[in-house]
Amino acid sequence: MPIVSICIPTKDRLEHLTKTIDSIINDGVDANDFEIVISDNSDNDVIKNHCDRIAAQGYNIKHVRNPVLGFYNSIVALRNGSGALLKLHNDYSCFLSGQFRYFVELAKQNLVDKPTIFFANGTLKLAENTRCNSKDEFIAATHFQNSWSSAFSIWKADFDKIPHEKEDVNPMFPHTSLLLNSTNTRYLICDKTVFENIAVAGKGGYNLFECFCLIYLGLIKDKVKAGEVSETTFNAVKLKMYQKFVIPWYYKTVYTNQGFTFITDNADEILKKTYGLPAWLLIRVACKIKKTISRS
Repeated sequence: MPIVSICIPTKDRLEHLTKTIDSIINDGVDANDFEIVISDNSDNDVIKNHCDRIAAQGYNIKHVRNPVLGFYNSIVALRNGSGALLKLHNDYSCFLSGQFRYFVELAKQNLVDKPTIFFANGTLKLAENTRCNSKDEFIAATHFQNSWSSAFSIWKADFDKIPHEKEDVNPMFPHTSLLLNSTNTRYLICDKTVFENIAVAGKGGYNLFECFCLIYLGLIKDKVKAGEVSETTFNAVKLKMYQKFVIPWYYKTVYTNQGFTFITDNADEILKKTYGLPAWLLIRVACKIKKTISRS
């Protein structure tokens, strides 16, 4: 059994996927220690053929044809992994030189205790490896970034215990459902920068503010009702998302058009409902100031 499975959902992005796979297989890691699982939504054999070429070189790569579109492709990728640690990974997230090797060693070091490992990739400004001993402490430390798919990993032993059929997980945040529904109370936040993201043109395709302000916050609120997350933590996550996500993305998608394909229908109504009228007005003021500064 491999130590880790890199589980990559993809659709028609061979150019990005090729670079990501290369960053894995060219990092000097024993091929017996890892496998790559590709769950493919494409309607052709282009990606399958590439996987076959990689397999012919002696690497453990598994191609899974998944005709069902949507974010559940992430669960299909994880479900087909056989490694001790299942790492969900975007097809555009390339490991930096030496960092896939670091990732495998980190997995080996935690094979006994098996804390849920979250790869924040240097975004949280925490110590390189920060441990949390409760779900509330972990959510407070990672705030809305715990929805980030490339940060997610789960031990196969934990994954197998959590219901993960399509009806068991949130359709927009299936991996976050797993994270929140896990009974593992030990967490390790790795805030070392281990990969970089390739820019993806036309990113989007879903209602951005509905997903995060209503659906994602709703998932966290459910854990407050269940007594697993405190109201204080929920409010801190909500505020952090307002400051670091809502304002900049409102500017990039609603206030200005920067080429994304996110749906922003009812964005103003959603934000007024979630944060209140004064906070919504502040967003508009902040965007106006930013646009004025960018023109000067």
